[in-house]
Amino acid sequence: MNSSLQQTSVMTVNGPISPEQLGFTLIHEHIFLSILADYLDTDRVLDDPESAYVELMHYRNAGGVTLVDQTNRGLEQQPEAVREISKKTGLNIVLGCGWYREPFYDDSLYRTKTNDIADEMIKDLSDGIDDTDVKAGIIGELGAHETWVSPVEERVLRAGARAHLQTGVTIATHGLFAPVGLKQLDILSEEGVNPQRVIVGHAHDYPYHEYHIEIAKRGAFISFDGMQDDNQFLLKRDLSNIKKIVDAGFIHKLLLSHDVCVNSHYIMNGGSGYNFISTRLFPYLSEIGLNKNEFKQIMIENSKNAFTGMQ
Repeated sequence: MNSSLQQTSVMTVNGPISPEQLGFTLIHEHIFLSILADYLDTDRVLDDPESAYVELMHYRNAGGVTLVDQTNRGLEQQPEAVREISKKTGLNIVLGCGWYREPFYDDSLYRTKTNDIADEMIKDLSDGIDDTDVKAGIIGELGAHETWVSPVEERVLRAGARAHLQTGVTIATHGLFAPVGLKQLDILSEEGVNPQRVIVGHAHDYPYHEYHIEIAKRGAFISFDGMQDDNQFLLKRDLSNIKKIVDAGFIHKLLLSHDVCVNSHYIMNGGSGYNFISTRLFPYLSEIGLNKNEFKQIMIENSKNAFTGMQ
């Protein structure tokens, strides 16, 4: 039987807030991280607080309220630095926990029992990450490196499910260029997780409507978290799929974000930054038939429901 847990508050790096305080929310971003484990390129490190502040303030000044930083173990997360920049910018920031994907795993995971991995996540959620008192507020992003889920990634997913069942905290996944999100949902469902409490990440990267609709039919959230306008072909492709999701009656399952994770995503470096959605996306959505209330539903109500389990 699937869980039907609901959350009455959301944990930010500065403590719990009510779901109504989330406001305009980016569901999948990163602030400080390193993704060098599988590809050496200095673009793949975000570690400058001053640059991060400038970029985040573009979002804050455009009406942004909340940002979900899905940086977790293996990505060199910096909980205290994230809390400091949350205070400095005035943004609600929710930080992730768990493990990213296999190339970023610590070798100890191959020798660690599923329940022990779950206990680590539960500690991050209830007590604080590592030796800090900064608590995580989402389980994720829990990833698959390839087009399948490896055995150790499966154990991490099952651990995430067990942490969810203990805490009621939402799970967010990672998967690229394949319908691997459905396999992740299978594993989580086997553990008793209600798909309504799962955000399937990077769904836009497998740009097939049938995949998106199957995610929604199962009850999970479809995360289009690579929204940007520096590649018009990809933007038009994503907009086409967004329209299909809306026309199919699943607008309530759609989430949008940018997944800022490299320096070239910054506005100062020619990228779309954290504020493309809040400043420039709506005219594109209007062209495909969405109105402002529907845009608000996606960015405010859907995000709130993804956290709380309410519909």
